[in-house]
Amino acid sequence: MKPLLEGHEDPITVLVAREIEAISDTDILGWANRHKASEAYAEDADYLQLRRSNPRNATSIENTRGHLLSLIARHFPGFNERSKEAEQIARKLFLRRLQAYLEGEIKPSDICCMVSPIEHRYDFPAWLGDLFNACDWLDERATPEQLPHLRNAIEQTLAANADFQRSGSK
Repeated sequence: MKPLLEGHEDPITVLVAREIEAISDTDILGWANRHKASEAYAEDADYLQLRRSNPRNATSIENTRGHLLSLIARHFPGFNERSKEAEQIARKLFLRRLQAYLEGEIKPSDICCMVSPIEHRYDFPAWLGDLFNACDWLDERATPEQLPHLRNAIEQTLAANADFQRSGSK
C-alpha cells in the first residue's frame, strides 16, 4: 500500500491528516524520516525528536502528536486546525484517500473512519457527499465487494469534487 504521506508534505498537512484519521502516529514518524525539513525548523527539538523516535516504541508513538503540535505552534503560530485552510487540506487528503480506495489500495474501514472526524471538525461539509450514510453500520471486516453502495458513494463524491481536484488542489 502506498503511504498517504510521501515526505514532501509540510507539518501542517501532516497534522491535518492525523486529525482526520487519514494517518496514524506511526505514519507521522515515517514522514519525519523521509521529510527534508526547511531551514526554519530543521533543528527544532520536536522535529528532531520525531526523526529519532522508534516506531516500535509505545512511548515514542504516544508522544508523536504532542511533538508535532509543539513544532507547529512554534513555527506556524497562526495556524488553526479548524480553519478554512485546514478544511481545504483535509478535503484534498480525503479525496486522495477516496481515489486510493477505488484503486484497491486501502480498505473500506480506512475511508469510513475518516468521515466522522471530518464532519465534526469542519461542521458537516457538503464535499463529503453521502459518505456518512454509506459508512453507516460498516463492519470492519467487510470487503469492497460486499459494499457496492460505498463504491457508488465514493464515485459520486469524487465526481462532485472534480472542479476542486482540477483546480490544482491535488
